[in-house]
Amino acid sequence: MKLLTKISLNFLSISLFIFLVGLIVFYFVLRQQVNENINIELEKRQTSIQNQMHSAHGAPSAPSGIEQKIVIEPISGEMLPQKSYSDTLIFDTETNRYIAYRQLQFITEINQQKYLVKIFKSHAETDNLIVRIILLMTVLVVALILGLLILNRHISQKTWKSFYFTINKIKNYDLNLHKDFLLQETDIKEFNDLNSVLTSMTERIKEDYYNLKEYTENASHELQTPIAVIISKMELLLQSEYLKEKELKTISDAYEASTKLSRLTNTLLLLSKIGNRQFPEVEKVDFKNIIENQLQDLKEVIDAKKITIQGPDNSHLTEMNPYLAEILISNLIKNAIRHNKKNGIISFSITEKQLLVANSGDEITGDPDQLFKRFYKASSSDSSVGLGLAIVQKICEVSGFNAVYSFENKMHNFTIHFEA
Repeated sequence: MKLLTKISLNFLSISLFIFLVGLIVFYFVLRQQVNENINIELEKRQTSIQNQMHSAHGAPSAPSGIEQKIVIEPISGEMLPQKSYSDTLIFDTETNRYIAYRQLQFITEINQQKYLVKIFKSHAETDNLIVRIILLMTVLVVALILGLLILNRHISQKTWKSFYFTINKIKNYDLNLHKDFLLQETDIKEFNDLNSVLTSMTERIKEDYYNLKEYTENASHELQTPIAVIISKMELLLQSEYLKEKELKTISDAYEASTKLSRLTNTLLLLSKIGNRQFPEVEKVDFKNIIENQLQDLKEVIDAKKITIQGPDNSHLTEMNPYLAEILISNLIKNAIRHNKKNGIISFSITEKQLLVANSGDEITGDPDQLFKRFYKASSSDSSVGLGLAIVQKICEVSGFNAVYSFENKMHNFTIHFEA
């Protein structure tokens, strides 16, 4: 949920709660005020009725009965009711339902005879008035809340505009483009403080990145020179006629270790470059052509193991770095050859959504989830440095792909999904 949406929902929830509480309070206050006005009218009627009864000097002359909204009854006794106001319901024979009334009862005395008088005032008109006032108030308050909500959202969007600019700037920032990380100056102190911290942090990250990149490249370059010298000297020793078999075996082992060290150095440098996204160029590549070229280069190895190649039959253009595409296919094919069996199969399948490279072989004994980890080996092959599939995974990561492994029908399946 976006921050603006959350703020708007919180504002709306609080406003509705305050409105409902206020509406209930307003209703009771309005009802009390209306009752007081009705009480004043009933008191005026009380004065008028008392005057009529006293002027008659005897039986009350005022009309009596529920229909006339007045009841006069003679009473006697010591416990006499006092003047009071109350609400009551009276059954209306015309409408055949109960109607709410406000009632005033009081006692008056004529010729030493006490009378209990009850007069009534209907709530119908006042109730209709209260309903109209409540509805009008509800419409006005709802319109006010919606107006404030829209205004608040508009103001918030303008206020947070610089924040979203900063977010997009961070999202699209690429260290390899060598561009300065510039943020907008705002009139909000908190956003300026955030921009200042982000700019400072980005400068430190950029400095560390370039230092690490330079160190990696220098270390790889400096290592390659002595390794190349060691390998060339050992090649000369291996060609010597004066060494014994034991000495030749020792030198041969050292030569293989040096060769492996050279491959390892180059592979680690490649992984570092891929991780640093130093291959930004993107174009449409044809995996079918790349596969066919790689198979042609590895034809002698494939023929030596008598491996049967199936596919690819289809061709599909995919956007990615062409150099990384060749490395991706090369590592997948070399992995399929290395871990294949004699007279085995390597099959290829290309669709708009995925690339599948499958090879025959025994099920691995290790954890399949670790196959794409660095230096993880599913076999005891000495020729592998354990980084081929790690490179595949890294290339997929920087290209927006997803690499998945599965073992079905005695076939190792490596699927590259073009949409992660």
